[in-house]
Amino acid sequence: MKVTNILLTALLISPVVSAQFSVPQYRGELNIKLSVLDEKRIEKGVEILNGAVVRDYEALGILQTLSDTVIMEAESKDYLKMVKTFMDASEQYRQGHLLIYTVFNDNCANFQDQMKKVNHYASGMNKAKYYYDQGARTMQRATNIRNALPQADKPEWIQYKMHEALELEKIAIRDKGRALQIMQDFPVEYNYGWDNDVSPEILAEYFKNPLVKLPPEEVFRKVPPEEKKEPEGGYVEFRIQIAAHTVAMDNDYIRTFYTGADTVKQVQEGAWFKYQIGKFDTFAEADSGRVACRVPRAFIVAYQGDKKITIKQALAILQENQ
Repeated sequence: MKVTNILLTALLISPVVSAQFSVPQYRGELNIKLSVLDEKRIEKGVEILNGAVVRDYEALGILQTLSDTVIMEAESKDYLKMVKTFMDASEQYRQGHLLIYTVFNDNCANFQDQMKKVNHYASGMNKAKYYYDQGARTMQRATNIRNALPQADKPEWIQYKMHEALELEKIAIRDKGRALQIMQDFPVEYNYGWDNDVSPEILAEYFKNPLVKLPPEEVFRKVPPEEKKEPEGGYVEFRIQIAAHTVAMDNDYIRTFYTGADTVKQVQEGAWFKYQIGKFDTFAEADSGRVACRVPRAFIVAYQGDKKITIKQALAILQENQ
C-alpha cells in the first residue's frame, strides 16, 4: 500500500501540528490579568486542542494505509472513517481555539462597554481597536474555511485547509490578546516589541482619523453617537437558538439546560416555539456566544428585521453593505 506522490507532497508541505499545545503559546507575549474562571477556560481550550492533535494523527494513520485506488474511489469504509476523523479533528481545533478567543474577546468587550457607559472615545485606543477588528475578521475567515470543509472531496485538501484555518485562528487569538493588553494598560501604551507589530503608518491609513494625532494628555474626547443608515429590509442580526418545540416551554424547564445570564426570547414560527438568546452583528461573535452558552445542540440563526433568513443570505447582505 502506498500514498500517491501528489498526496505525499501535500502532507509534507501541510502545516501539520507536530507538538502539543500549551497555555504559554497563547499568553507568552502578553502581560494581562484574567479571572480564575478565564484562566480555566484557556486551559480547557488547550486540552481540547491537544485532543484534536490525537484525532488528526489518527486520520493520517488511516490515510497512509490506503491505496491509490481506494483513495480515488473514495467509497470504502476506511476512507470514510478517515474523512470523519479529519472532520472531528477540525471541529475540535475550532472548539479549542474558539474558547480561548472568547476569553480575550469578552474581556475586550467589557472594556468597550465601560467606555460606552460614559460616552467617551479613548483616543489612545486606535491600536487596540485595530487589533480587535483584525482579530474578528481573521476568525471569520477561519470559520468560513472550516464551514466549507464538508464539501471537500480529497483528503490532502481537507487536511491542508483544516490547518490553514488553524493558523488563522492562532493569529485571530493573538490579535485579540494584543488588543486586550493595550486596553488593560490604558491610559499608558508601551512599546511592546511584538513581532509584526502594526506600524503607525498603517494605523493612520486604517483610521484616517484626526484623533490619532491628538496630544497624549488628551485622553478622552466626547464624540456624538454614529448615525447609521438602516439598509433596505432592516439590519441583519444573528441569534443563538437553544431549543425548539411544538409546545411552549416554561422558564423553569429552560433553565434546566441553559444556565447563562442572557434573556431567553420565545419566537413563534408556524407551529413551533423557538427559544433564542443574544443579538450579534457578526457570525463570529454569534459563534463565540454559541460555545459560551454551553448548550450542546445550540446553533446560529439569522434575521433581517423580523424576517428569518439563511446564514448564507445574512453574510451576503453584510458583505454588500460593507
